[in-house]
Amino acid sequence: MTLRRALITAAAVMMITAGPLAQQKTTENTGKAQTSTTTMTGEVVLVDGNNLLVRMPGSQYRIFNVPAERQFIIDGKPKTVRELTPGTTLTATVTTTAQPVTDRTTTVLNGTVVFVDKNTNHLIVKLDNGESRSYDVPQGFQFTVEGKPATIAELRQGMKLSATKMISEPRTEFSKETVVTGKSPK
Repeated sequence: MTLRRALITAAAVMMITAGPLAQQKTTENTGKAQTSTTTMTGEVVLVDGNNLLVRMPGSQYRIFNVPAERQFIIDGKPKTVRELTPGTTLTATVTTTAQPVTDRTTTVLNGTVVFVDKNTNHLIVKLDNGESRSYDVPQGFQFTVEGKPATIAELRQGMKLSATKMISEPRTEFSKETVVTGKSPK
């Protein structure tokens, strides 16, 4: 395959995958972050590779599978899980942050009006790629026709239009930070 043919093929694939819709997605913080902190303590009973058996208060045992790169601050010095010894007292402080965010997806649609029912605000548009789509248009929605704003009441069959649709989806992002400190056995 020649370089020219490869470039043409790559350009065609990009145009097909881009499709008739131009989309832009943004995420913004939409509220105050809520932070909570919890503390756990325990004593190392056994270290087996990256597995750590810890006796918690009340004689309960928990097994933790610890990532190899995890750092513990023991007697002020960093150590990995494999460097811990039985009898080491650990204190884990876990800070969890919940940040409300909103994802906004803006889509620009270009096409030609195929059918419009002004009584039910129903519209069928043939997109620039030849695909037809059906829409129930919300009251007051504005289209752009020949560079000017237009409502569904002003649309006619054959008109070229452009529409911008924005979808807002709220969600919560969680982040967790854990700091583990401890004291070696005496």
